[in-house]
Amino acid sequence: MARAGRILIVGGGIAGLALAIALRRRGVSPDIVERADALPSTGAGLYLIGAATRALDHLEVSSAVLDEGVVIRTQTFRDARGSRLAEVDVHEYWKTCGPCIGVSRVALHQALASRLDGVAVRFGTSVREVVQERARVSVRFTDGTSESYDLVVGADGIRSSVRRLALGEARPRFRGQIGWRFVARATATTPVDAWTVYLGAGSAFLLVPIGDDAVYCYADRMARRPAAESSSPDVVRLRERFHRFALPVQSVLDQLESADQLHCAPIEELAHESWGRGRIILIGDAAHAMSPNMACGAALAMEDALVLADLIAQPGETNDVLPELVRRRAARVRWVRRQTHRRDRLRRLPSALRRFVLPRLTEKTYQSNYRPLLTIP
Repeated sequence: MARAGRILIVGGGIAGLALAIALRRRGVSPDIVERADALPSTGAGLYLIGAATRALDHLEVSSAVLDEGVVIRTQTFRDARGSRLAEVDVHEYWKTCGPCIGVSRVALHQALASRLDGVAVRFGTSVREVVQERARVSVRFTDGTSESYDLVVGADGIRSSVRRLALGEARPRFRGQIGWRFVARATATTPVDAWTVYLGAGSAFLLVPIGDDAVYCYADRMARRPAAESSSPDVVRLRERFHRFALPVQSVLDQLESADQLHCAPIEELAHESWGRGRIILIGDAAHAMSPNMACGAALAMEDALVLADLIAQPGETNDVLPELVRRRAARVRWVRRQTHRRDRLRRLPSALRRFVLPRLTEKTYQSNYRPLLTIP
């Protein structure tokens, strides 16, 4: 018999949907609440490394995601003027796991939601209070209703309500970068057929094909403090910040007509991972949000979900689930965090030094950064 009967998942994003699928496949039917009114119908894109594709395969959704996305075979690094600095054969590197994929965030959410197998998401609802009792967790929801559960799982992102209610306030830490995300179209004169990043002085612009001629664009720049533009993104200002970059960058920026097409936010992380307390468990960004430069967020979230579902389905004491999850996941997450910080330091190198270092160290560094993730967690 499973360790827990009644399980609440707070958050209907990648981590929450993955956990619901994994539990349902093990005969456990959780409750899911999501503060948004519906699954996202708009959004930017994602670059999924091979470890993420392997997790999708375990969830039986990799084929659906591949149908909607684009297989990424190489990562190419260029300077702001477009000169090639280095290239990594990621298709070869991740061949034991699965291909890297560029895909829209909406397509990934829809693929996961299609595998819920009858588990309904209660939209427009979150948690207002969680009280941990001896053998249960009492939950009061924002719609005024209350329920009791064996386990409560916070999969509700970097500003997790579950984390705040269970562990107290843990404000994300600014990582010294501002990021912009949007989706554009590839054109005949500026095709984008692979992961390609253009590196400038204290800034970068990444383009990833995500299917149907759509291109996921991610730009960032160094900043000493979160800028006012994070709350009021400006298309003209963004174009000005990257006006010296090569033609593909200018082409996609020229397609922007309104700030409504942009998502702009400070790049933040949780200073330390927070896995929960007792029968309240955190996964994904709610537990260990970090800078996106390793592109590991989706992979780690789905791995958390698969491991947690496996632990819940095993016989034993419910109170043992959290310490076993930490034992199996914490070292891997800390490795990714360390690599993320090292990459951030590389980004701060002067342009001339970076042009010297990247051609010589990129492939070796990539292999070192991701090596532990080649194995199943």
